[in-house]
Amino acid sequence: MNYVATIGEREVRVTVEELGGANYKVAIDGHEHVVDAHRVMNRLWSVLYGYASFEVDVNPVPGDEYEVLIDGDCHKFSLMNEQRRAMIRAGGKGAAGKAMVTSPMPGKVVKLLVAEGEEVRADQGVVVVEAMKMENELKSAIGGKVKEIFVKEGEVVESGAKLLLVE
Repeated sequence: MNYVATIGEREVRVTVEELGGANYKVAIDGHEHVVDAHRVMNRLWSVLYGYASFEVDVNPVPGDEYEVLIDGDCHKFSLMNEQRRAMIRAGGKGAAGKAMVTSPMPGKVVKLLVAEGEEVRADQGVVVVEAMKMENELKSAIGGKVKEIFVKEGEVVESGAKLLLVE
């Protein structure tokens, strides 16, 4: 899955590919790294990188923001999948029209946060997908009405699968 991380004023392209087990290939601006990451508890991860072991506390904060604590150092950044970022840049958070919410990566639909016919606002959470052992709340890029829901809770979806349409 492709993301854009914003750290201060700097944008960084991040690609995450599941290699199997707890191994992931993470490319940061084209520089590839292989990590072994295990979720220990809710927000706490054990990460092996090279010959080093790290305890990583991942704390999502409102919006697309994260605070990550590694060895006592706090790193703050925003993280957005490229599709959502492109939609926001093209029409803004309050844009009119249609917005298809798709799965950013293979995973399982854990919870539908809205129902067909329900009014939603831009940046409102609409569905939760579990992927790579993390729950990801996906948001609507626009305000409008949930026109159609294409999945059910518990359903396994592929990367790019249509989840719901907001109009």
